[in-house]
Amino acid sequence: LPDIVKAIALNNKIEEWRDFASMIQTSLASQLQKADSNVRNLGVKQAPFMVLLGATMPSVLAEISFITNRQEGAMLKTDKHRQRIAEALYAGVLRYQQSLKAGPQIAEQ
Repeated sequence: LPDIVKAIALNNKIEEWRDFASMIQTSLASQLQKADSNVRNLGVKQAPFMVLLGATMPSVLAEISFITNRQEGAMLKTDKHRQRIAEALYAGVLRYQQSLKAGPQIAEQ
């Protein structure tokens, strides 16, 4: 029974963390598309990344740009672009935090 409860709790956390990753991804894509219409939202992927394994709190790995892409590399050199990235990450984290404060919503019938 303890293993079943642990598995259920972990599964619930995975869903919560996926929501967190989605909020970060949506925020990044929408903010960066304002400056560059070529930015594509590649969605959220799930994989056992070493930097995330064993995390005891919600965690995501955000791949922002590819420095091997000349245009993206040039944009990363500007303060304005890096600030836009930071603000998008902040907005995604804030949205996630606010979703936790709201708690589960019960639909009225």
